[in-house]
Parts: sequence; structure tokens; C-alpha cells
Amino acid sequence: MRFSFLMLALFAGPALLSAKEPFETFLEKHCVRCHGPETVERDLRIDQLSRDFNAGIDGHLWAEIVERINSGEMPPPDEPLQPTADEIDAVVSQLDARIRAGRAARMAARPPVAHYRLSRREYQNTVYDLLGVRYDPTQPGELNADPLWHGFERIGSQLSLAPSHVERYYRASEIVLDRAFPEKPPETQKVRKTAAEIRYNGGERQQEYLDRFGIKRPLRALIFPGRELQALRPHWFGAGAGKSGLYRVRMQISGVRPPGGQTPHLRIGKWTGEGTNEGLIELDILAPEDEPEIIEFEVFLEMPTSLDFNVVVTDIISRDKGAHHRNILGGQDYIFTHTSETKLLNPTGPKLFDEEGNGIFSFVLLDWIEWEGPIESDAERATRTDVLPPDGATLEVVSNHLHGFAERAWRRPVTNEELHPYLEAYQAELAAGEDMSSAYQIALLGVLNSRNFTYLVEGETEPRQRLNDWELASRLSYFLWSSMPDQELFDAARAGNLTGDGLTNQVDRMLANPKIERFVDDFPRQWLQLHRLGMFPPDGNLYPKYDVWLEASMREEVVHYFREVFDNNLSIDTFITSDWTMANPRLCEFYGLPMPKTSGMQKVTLQPEDHRGGLLTMGAILGLTSDGTRHRPVHRGVWVSEAIFGKTPPPPPANVNPIEPNPPDSPKATIRQKIEAHAQNASCAACHRNIDPLGLAFDQFDAIGQWRTHERVEKGLGGDPLVDPSGMMPDGRKFADANQFKQLLLEDRDRFLKAIVEHLCSYGLRRVLTVDDQEDIDAIVAEAKQKKYQLKDIVRAVALSDLMRKR
Repeated sequence: MRFSFLMLALFAGPALLSAKEPFETFLEKHCVRCHGPETVERDLRIDQLSRDFNAGIDGHLWAEIVERINSGEMPPPDEPLQPTADEIDAVVSQLDARIRAGRAARMAARPPVAHYRLSRREYQNTVYDLLGVRYDPTQPGELNADPLWHGFERIGSQLSLAPSHVERYYRASEIVLDRAFPEKPPETQKVRKTAAEIRYNGGERQQEYLDRFGIKRPLRALIFPGRELQALRPHWFGAGAGKSGLYRVRMQISGVRPPGGQTPHLRIGKWTGEGTNEGLIELDILAPEDEPEIIEFEVFLEMPTSLDFNVVVTDIISRDKGAHHRNILGGQDYIFTHTSETKLLNPTGPKLFDEEGNGIFSFVLLDWIEWEGPIESDAERATRTDVLPPDGATLEVVSNHLHGFAERAWRRPVTNEELHPYLEAYQAELAAGEDMSSAYQIALLGVLNSRNFTYLVEGETEPRQRLNDWELASRLSYFLWSSMPDQELFDAARAGNLTGDGLTNQVDRMLANPKIERFVDDFPRQWLQLHRLGMFPPDGNLYPKYDVWLEASMREEVVHYFREVFDNNLSIDTFITSDWTMANPRLCEFYGLPMPKTSGMQKVTLQPEDHRGGLLTMGAILGLTSDGTRHRPVHRGVWVSEAIFGKTPPPPPANVNPIEPNPPDSPKATIRQKIEAHAQNASCAACHRNIDPLGLAFDQFDAIGQWRTHERVEKGLGGDPLVDPSGMMPDGRKFADANQFKQLLLEDRDRFLKAIVEHLCSYGLRRVLTVDDQEDIDAIVAEAKQKKYQLKDIVRAVALSDLMRKR
């Protein structure tokens, strides 16, 4: 839940005329002097807040006023006239009673039905669980991107359905059904290409050259930075043979890494025509030239497609050698088998290795690659069992099959009247001459395009306050699995067994199911607003160590870290500080950590001198709160306020001037110094006092998260100034640097816990929380505290909470 005096006060309605309430005396005595007609601190005028608690126009503001009075923040400690404990108890009780009464009135007046559209990722998961079909809605021309609310892509009020969306949903359901029930099932094929075939068009001429020298080693494909090499072509499977689906890939590969240089990284993806390719597969190559490794993985491909290999490192050949150098290496006359034979085979070729055989640049060596697919598991095929009626089935049998499919697709019991239009469409197609299978798929198409499929529908014509078991099953499954309920959860809903121990057993089962990985992937990405990473690509001249693989690795670090905390049910304190992180070779290089012996994300021990640990000092978090040229302490402070404390500060006034670059004829000044000067403005001081310390604590990290002691200032007189990460929290507690700041956050773990619970509830309930939810939130927080702040237990408490059962 996101409370803010300033932002919400802008929309506060005028006070309603009524008899003077008992709490007014307290407000007039202690509050109106600073928040009234004469002085308006933080843009809040308490005298203008609506007293109509049933309408709840200013409910958030009243709730925060109660919170601040109760905590002793209002009136401020430096005010000469302080209320007594009895006065505080009385006013808090009076306001709380009115807020509760208003909450009850609003709950009774809620609309009878609520609709929450599935996000793209949820749609993708649902069609897979429903029909065993893989479909990528993020491809160009497919489903529209989901609008975001503070990083969350599943908030119902944001996910509208415009007319332009309808055609895309119809096309998506056609694709899904075509893949589920193709006229001719695709055959799984295996294609193997050697380096000689990929690099040398078979390599017959080059092999003759090797034979003359008596070289027995095979031809190998040398893939270097700036060079694209074929990884997959549709015609490899034969004309029209390549079908969309899951493919298994195997390849034998190794790398050449310069001493002290960057680990070669291989990307397989689509060529964009802009000098890069869109990464589909990302691999750090650690195997040495004489000990190549066979790597195997699976990937979903939308066919037809063409893919290329591309080595991604910062020591790119083109920076030093140019196109001529690359053209020679890429030509048919440059032959590669082994580092030791390069000079013999290419006496006039570019120098790629020093006298000791060490690489000058990072390279990847490919021996062969094998593609197999499309592949489908027995479990995927089993999901379609009994969806299609048998040939020659009667209308009654067809109706029964359609009824079973609709109940699973719509996630609730379905009446015969609801299915009547779809059966009519089926009969009309038969009458028009279509075969039974095609006619039936028209009915399935209608079911998949119904609002009952694309929306989670909660409620009915008669208003009620709680979900029924079917609705609860869907809410739980889309919370924990980002998809529809499975058969066991359906059966529990049908039996009315989603209460008490029955509900507990189902939630525990869902938490242990492999589909919980979807929650682990989705929630941290949305909670921490990782979509902002790379929104402002860092300037390559200022940050030459930054590349797309580093950015992808940063994003993966956050998700893998969350997974480690969740899987091991660690305390949420781990999100604030830890002596470990999750890193791959690229991140280890960037952070200055010991290089691992294997590729992929793995747990890495941290030392104090590494200046890492927890989420706040990860490259992704520090990068998403920066722009392409400099760090942004205020943005970092706002992020901490939102993610860690669940409070969204108000936006800056429209007339605030941006921070200008340092003038060439002035002493070099840090961004901190400029912010402090800016915050002297009386209209800005109150907000900056609460925001700035939260971001300035991380001033020893630059725009891409590199550790530093001095701030680089491009223009100005003198040397680059020292950074100052010290500060003071709004409540007066001081810190010297990020480590001490983290310790203060640990002292505020109850506030952090409440914020995490609120984020989880927004994610699970698919809506913005309100003051009406506070009592339920507090109950979840109390239970989570008893469970020692452990993450999986917190998620479990949310899933089992009374709030999850309310409409």
C-alpha cells in the first residue's frame, strides 16, 4: 500500500459541513497550526479533509494521520505544546472508529462483479497448462504489452481491453488451437552441423589444405567479437519441416580468454540489423581449447526463424582493428584448427595470439551443433486428452466434451445455457460442410475468446463480500503459479474443501509444486521494478565495462538471489544484507570476485571489502535507479522508499529546475552537493529530508553499480571530489556509509516486513491496496513476525490470510 500526504492531499475534497466531531479539538490544538489556512506544510490542510468517512475520499490521509499521531511523529517532538498520552489514546480511538465504520459501509456497497484480465505471461502459462501448447505472446504482432503500475503488470484497473486487443486475442487462440490439434502432427527431427559445414560450406577446399600439411585436427569455427555466424536456419530441417515448439540443443564448444581478459560469452539470437542480436540463449564459455565441453539445453522457437552466434565481450576487435581485420578472419581463406597451428595455416593473417599462444582477444571455438525438435512430453500431450470428441460423436457427446473443456478454461462450473451459443456455432459449421474436427474447434475458439477465459471473474449479480471456492482456487493459483488451477485444486473447489486444513494442505502443496518457479521469476521482477534496468542504456564512453550480457546477468542475479532466499525460507533480513550473492563469471569479473570454475549462476561468498551483500548493492538495483550518464541519488531514495518501506513519495513540483552539469570554470562539485543546495528551497526541503538520505547512502556506487571512492565530474576545476555516503534518517539516526545504513534498515525490519506483505497482497489481489485492507495486513504481519520473518512463511501467510478470501 502506498500512502503519501503530498500526493493524496492534492486530490483532497473540501470538508463536509457537519457537527463538530470530538477529535476536532485535538486537531485544532496540535495540528492545524502547521496544516491549516495560515501554514501548509507538505501541502496538507487538515481543515480541508473530508469528514465523510463512509465515502472514504481522504481515507488514506486519515489513516496516515492516525499512524503518525500514534507513533509520536505528529506533532513533531520540537513542538512546544505536546499532547498527553490520554489525549493521544482518545483521538486515535475516535479516528480509528470512524475509519472502521467507513470501511464497513464501503465494503457493503462494493460492485457485484469484478473482472481482472490476465497478463501476457499469465495467458502464456494458462494455455500451456490447459492444452500443453507453447505460445509466446511477446512476439511482434502478438498480444499487447501490459501497462505497469509501480512495476506490477497484473493490476486489474490497468489491464483494460481495447477493441484493438480483440483481434490479437482471436489470432492467439487460433495459433494455440492449431498447435494443439494440427492437421498433421509435426515429426521430431534431429539436425547436426559441423564447424566445417557452418563456417566453410562443407570445408572440402580447406580440408585439402590441411591434408597437404598433414594436419589431423578437424576444422573448427572461430567465433570472434563482431562476427555473426549461423546457428540455425529453417531449411536445415527441410522445406516446410521446421515447426514452432520446444527444441533441444547440444553443441561442443570451448573458449580462448586472454590473460586477465574477459570470459568469452556466446549469445545465440536473432540478428537485428543494428549490429547486435536479440539474445535467446546466453552462455559463458569457460572450457579451454583442449578440453571442449558439450552443452545441452532446451529453448522454445517460433518458426520459421534464423539464429546467429555472436560473441559478446567488451574487448571487441572492431574497437582496435576495424572492418578489414574482421573481414580477413571471416574469409574462406582463414583456416582455424588449433591455436598452435594458426601461424602455419595463416602466415599472413592477423595476429590473434601472442608468442606464448595466449589469445589477444576473447574467442569462442565451435566444433558442432545439434538441434532436435519440436519435442513434446507425455504430460503435455495428456493435457489434451478428451478435449476432442471421437469421430461420429452425437451432439450429446460433443456437448459433454465441450462442457468439460469450458469448465477447465473458465475455471468454474458452467451451465448448459452458457454453452448454447458455442454448440450452435458448431452445428452451423457442420451444416456449412465443415468436418467434425474443424467445426468443433470453432466452438473451442469461442470458449477461448470468452471474457470468462481472458478475465478472472469474481462475484455475481447478488453482491457478496467473500469469494466462493472456485474463485479462491483461481486467486491462489494465479498468485502462486501465474496460471489456472490444476485438477487437484479444481477437485478441492468442487468438494468445498478450501477452508481450514483443506486450504492449508492445498497451499502447502502449491508451494512445493515446481510451478512455484513462476512466482519466483515473476514477483521479484515486478516488486523491484526490474523493467527499469536498461531503460537508459549507459554511455559506452563513460562505462566501457557495461554490455548487454552484464545487464542480463544483473537481472538474473536478483531473481536467483530471491529464489535462494525463498527456497531456503530465509529471513527477509537477507534482502537487506548478506555475506553471499548469486553470480556468474561475468558478474564476478564486474564485482571483482574470485572467478568460478563453472558457468551459470551460483552462490558466491562475499568479503567486507567486496562492498556487496543484499539487494540494495546489486548492480541491477543501482543501475535501474540511474540514467545513462550518472547516478541519481533522489531516484535511488524513491526506490528504497517504495520497495523497502512501501511509501511512494509525491512527485516533484512542475517548476523544479533539473540539476545542471558542472560549469567548466567552477570547482568540481558532487551531485550530492548540488542536491543539498537545491533542497534549501523551502518547498523542496520537507520531501528531500525524507528521500535523499535513502539514496545518498549508496553514493560510493556509480551509475552502473561500480564501487568508487571519488565521483567522476567531467567538467570543472580541480580533481574529482571524494564521495560522501553519510547521512541522517528522518528520525535522526545517523549513518556513515551503506553498511551502517543497512544496519538501520534492519532495525526497521517491521516496516520492511509490512511493505513486503503489502507488495505480495497487491500482486496476489491484483489491485491497489486501500485503508480498508489495513486490519487484514496487520494480521498477516503479526503472523509473519511469529514465523521469524522467513520469506516462504510470509508468502504462505498471505495465501492463507482472510484478505485473500475477500472480494
